[in-house]
Amino acid sequence: MFTAFNVVAGAQSTAARASASPTELYRQLLSPVFKVEDVYHLRQVAIDREDLHVVLVDGTIALMQAVDGHVTGAFFEGEGEILLVPPNRAERTSLALFTSSGALDQKFQTAYLRFFDDRLFAELRSGFRPAENQKEFLEKWQEPARSLASGDSLSLLQAMTASGDASSRYLHLRLGGTALGVFDVFYDTHAPEQMSIAQAVSEKDTTYYNIWTSFPTGLAKGANDLPRHGLPIYASDFRIVTKVSPPTNLEAEAEITVVARRSGQRMVPLELSRYLKVSEAKMEGEPVPYIQNEAIDGSDLARRGNDIVAVVLPAALQQGRPTKLTLKYSGPVMFDTGGEVLYVGERGTWYPSPGVSFANYDLTFECPEDWSLVATGKKVSATAENGRQIIHFVSEKPISRAGFNLGRFETANAAVGAVVVESYAAKNVEQRIARAEAGAGLHPDPAKQVQKIAGQAVNTVQFLSRQLDAFPYSHLEVAQLPALLSQSWPGLIYLSSMAFLTPEERRAVGIRDPYAEFLMSDLMLAHETAHQWWGDAVDWESYRDQWIVEALANYCALLMLERDNPQGMKLAMEHYRKQLLQESANGILSDAGPVTLGSRLTSSRFPNAYDPVLYGRGTWLCHMLRSMLRQTGGDSSDALFFAALRSLLTKAPNGKISTADLQQAMEQVLPKSLTYEGKKSLDWFFDSWINGAAVPEFTLENVHMEPSGAKVKVSGVIHENHAPKDLITALPVYAVDKDGHSSFIEFVFADEPRTEFQLVAPAGAKQILLDPENTVLKR
Repeated sequence: MFTAFNVVAGAQSTAARASASPTELYRQLLSPVFKVEDVYHLRQVAIDREDLHVVLVDGTIALMQAVDGHVTGAFFEGEGEILLVPPNRAERTSLALFTSSGALDQKFQTAYLRFFDDRLFAELRSGFRPAENQKEFLEKWQEPARSLASGDSLSLLQAMTASGDASSRYLHLRLGGTALGVFDVFYDTHAPEQMSIAQAVSEKDTTYYNIWTSFPTGLAKGANDLPRHGLPIYASDFRIVTKVSPPTNLEAEAEITVVARRSGQRMVPLELSRYLKVSEAKMEGEPVPYIQNEAIDGSDLARRGNDIVAVVLPAALQQGRPTKLTLKYSGPVMFDTGGEVLYVGERGTWYPSPGVSFANYDLTFECPEDWSLVATGKKVSATAENGRQIIHFVSEKPISRAGFNLGRFETANAAVGAVVVESYAAKNVEQRIARAEAGAGLHPDPAKQVQKIAGQAVNTVQFLSRQLDAFPYSHLEVAQLPALLSQSWPGLIYLSSMAFLTPEERRAVGIRDPYAEFLMSDLMLAHETAHQWWGDAVDWESYRDQWIVEALANYCALLMLERDNPQGMKLAMEHYRKQLLQESANGILSDAGPVTLGSRLTSSRFPNAYDPVLYGRGTWLCHMLRSMLRQTGGDSSDALFFAALRSLLTKAPNGKISTADLQQAMEQVLPKSLTYEGKKSLDWFFDSWINGAAVPEFTLENVHMEPSGAKVKVSGVIHENHAPKDLITALPVYAVDKDGHSSFIEFVFADEPRTEFQLVAPAGAKQILLDPENTVLKR
């Protein structure tokens, strides 16, 4: 029987394999074939992959017919077990949020298996026994298995075509009949984090893909610092020629120079908007096959979206050797919002890219002469003829992304040193805002605000250039965006129409909250301008580090605004604190997880936690670091804090920064008074606060004060609630004299639920206060 199986399912002729094109292989993977003779009884097969341990104890299994000589899937029903223990605090906490346990130990009854791993097939085959009721088994399970096949097909093709990479492996298990419901397990050697477990959940007509845990394999137990891998294939240069036809259409030809970090890859996955259709793909001028958005759905869609073009090369890429890919594409990627401003949709995927990396950009746009077009890069030429204009932009240095904006704009400019800031706005707002304004008898004209906006941006550029580093580019364009959000691209800010309105006009559309008004009038533009350093000059290493660029951009903006509006700073910090403490059915919003979970913070348990945690808690973490350095400096100076940030900017490898880089930069300036247990290390802060989610409560009790010569001896107890037992917090203690003046004494490290302390206060101290300036995130 095993010999017969090898002939039927385990092999193909060399001629058959040689004749299969990548597209044909992909379609075979999309539509797996089952046969009765490939159904077996299975007993005691163990599948061990790094931290993952799966046992198929006893049951029936049906194998998919081989594709290109490899069995790529199966369906199992019977008795099985899975065990996985995440390697660190953050991942165990994340897993416990969804399963109520920091370890996954479950029995299951069904398993859909999809894999590219000949070793796995050999392991399965070792447990084969003759089966009964083979036909009935297939009739029950082959259609469910086929319906799941599309979600794995691109990943399988990538693994299968990576012929030069012996480590290329892919495994997806969808386990059913568990106490936790149906969930997915992935082991993918091409992913930055090879191991992940997730579950699709529908709540109130919305589908969430809850990632229970995700991490690189081989990570030491307890380690929080993840290895740097970078994109396996990255772009070094883009040359894009684009014809823009308002109000909707775009046609483009993009030449991308791609480089592989390791040899052996034949498939190049590129992100491109689903609204843009590729008509041609070439490698070094020769046509190559490509697959665009074919049947990408199910769990794969939930994991990464469907904006994918996969280009399959005739030969594997060689490490470090540049290869030119050219794609032609077109489609309706712009939207007419009214008000003479277009919304350019899919801002990150209007051109094909293997992912975010720093690259050189050469952008040429053709558009109608009566429209204004602004883009990333420096404008090097502009010509007009027959009602059309051609504008050429070139990046001044490698940048992380490119974008453009289009509208019938009025302009204004201002300068700070050699940096020129230009502001662009239409004379109207988008229709949905215009209707609300008209109902209040108002007719906003954003163009009236262009000079004010340019001046505000100049103020931020001036402040941050002095505190951080020179502005990264020779110019900054700020253009109206018909949306509630704003975004920053290198040298280009898309600023929400709301920021161009007066307070009265914002009230007409429902902006009445004091923080929301502060955000729209002051913070939003300052935040996006600060992103020119945090997010554009340097970018985040992985999704776990995204919080750094968002929080630092926000906090640097707040520091600038604090000079003229200290109440605005307090308003913002209190707003973020209240958001984190907002109650939900599954706890306070802060319980969604640490800032290092990034996009994973959005889940069915906490649908609205991403902004409060990533922006709000992230800003508080920056505030705590800055306050600690400021208080120990003795001169109320931010010199140490900004010295650390300058170091972080200048030492960023390849333009990317990580949470570990931030910790190292802060430790370099760490004063002795902030050393915990004699170590010049911030491990205690980053493990407890960055990789933790607590918002604790502290109370001061049993305080005893006794004069001792020219000083006062103080003892007492700090009680800690709503926190894990190993949370460590540097709490500033102040003394209050007879006139009510308070002064900082020293930090007490609260590292237990009940921390006793002794310290010395100045003579005349009448009272002891715990963090009266509210520099610690707490209840």
